[in-house]
Amino acid sequence: MTIRRRTSRRGAAMLMVLIAMATAMTLMLGWLASMDNSALVAVNASRAATARSTAQAALELASAILESEAPWQTSHSDGWILQDHPLGYGAVDVRLLDDITGLPPTDGTTLVRIDATAWADGMMQEASALATVHPFDGGSRGDLSGYTVFASGQLSISGNTRIRSWEGSGRGTRAMGSMGNVSISGRAARDLRSGDLCLHTPVASGFGGWDAGNQAALPTVLGLIGPDAINLPSMDLGTGEIDSENADNDRLGLAIWPWESLTVTGDLEVDGDLDIYRGGALHVTADCTLSIPGNLWMNRDSRIEVAPGVSLTIVLAGDAHIDKAVIGGPQEDSPRGSIWRQRHITWSNPEQIHIVAPQEAPPGEWNIGNKSLVQAVIEAPHADIDIDRSTITGRLAGRTIAMRRGTRLYYNHQAQSGIGLAALTDVVDHLDLMDVRDGGLDQFAREDMIDRLNNLLDRPDGTIIAAPIDGWWVARPFPVHTCLTRFGGNVDAWESAALAAADAEGNP
Repeated sequence: MTIRRRTSRRGAAMLMVLIAMATAMTLMLGWLASMDNSALVAVNASRAATARSTAQAALELASAILESEAPWQTSHSDGWILQDHPLGYGAVDVRLLDDITGLPPTDGTTLVRIDATAWADGMMQEASALATVHPFDGGSRGDLSGYTVFASGQLSISGNTRIRSWEGSGRGTRAMGSMGNVSISGRAARDLRSGDLCLHTPVASGFGGWDAGNQAALPTVLGLIGPDAINLPSMDLGTGEIDSENADNDRLGLAIWPWESLTVTGDLEVDGDLDIYRGGALHVTADCTLSIPGNLWMNRDSRIEVAPGVSLTIVLAGDAHIDKAVIGGPQEDSPRGSIWRQRHITWSNPEQIHIVAPQEAPPGEWNIGNKSLVQAVIEAPHADIDIDRSTITGRLAGRTIAMRRGTRLYYNHQAQSGIGLAALTDVVDHLDLMDVRDGGLDQFAREDMIDRLNNLLDRPDGTIIAAPIDGWWVARPFPVHTCLTRFGGNVDAWESAALAAADAEGNP
């Protein structure tokens, strides 16, 4: 007979119970320990948050100082403008450095690195920002980089003409300016009324004439403004003159014949006109200036092609006739049967090419038509500029400007300096120095502010900035743009990566 032995499992069960009890006890002890530490963690987090917010407030205070007439450029101690200054629930130190030189600020400093250190309940936090200060002086008012279009005389926009931002160039105001009469109809008029565009004109030129439009008064009270203040190059117009009676048979200059090309690797002075016939091309492969004392004639399918990264300045004293031609970077293919739009255009920074008139130039006619493309900054204070069914990726400044029949102007927001006439107009408009609104500054306050704007760089020396004194924080006429660079992390690396990606994709 077989006898089966029954195995007892009581020992294994007991072992499992003991292991479970030990695990539970370990977890319980960990939880109790975390409960003991959680209060300390919460306190440290609160202290760190307080210190970070205090450091952020110090950056805001420093920005307010830069916006004011406080003498921060000269009255500092090795760049320190605030030391152990009570702020909020702590104290702050703020130091300013010239971001270009890496040294403490001087009278010429406009790009400022702000370093703020805050202490709150024994916790230290740091924050940094890069600030651009825009002082308005006599040399800055001719800067028209903030305008898509600026005319010293009449500005006329009609039809399906659109003024747009180049996609990827950033956001901001698309401003137009005119010292003379303004005639805007079609899509541009609707964009103006909706606030998508804004218009700067003198008070006497129908200010307020656009219903619900975004409009500001040009600050004529401050002296010379507009295209007349542009720093134009000089040109000797005594050579290469053409006999007007025999102009057709005795035209001097340079001709590029049909389907031929010329490569330019240095400065080129044309003795008269520059004619580029159908299919002809002028290739620019190095930084240079092209001087034309006569006229510029570009016929169908002709090109002035500028290599990537190369800068070209075209100084044109005579007329311009650009007919279904391209001035800019290499283009893969032109649109068929329509004008150039952004989807057709291979990006080329319009700041690479400047087309300007010399100081001595007589009144001229600059015509860009028949589906041409110009990727350039055009500044011709003596010229009447007519854009017809064509595309500009840049900006325009001239005596009179007419844009019609579906013209496109794509504005690059990265090109604006922020220190020119457009920014000054915004400041003057905000302060109502032109006395265009009820309830603005009184007469004496207005006169005082105009005097300050005329002498903004003449700040008093010898004042140590320790706290707001003598009311300097009330008057803040300086626009200041700040970009946070360190606050709980370094954003410089992210910005560099974003710019590198944009460059790789061919976007601005």
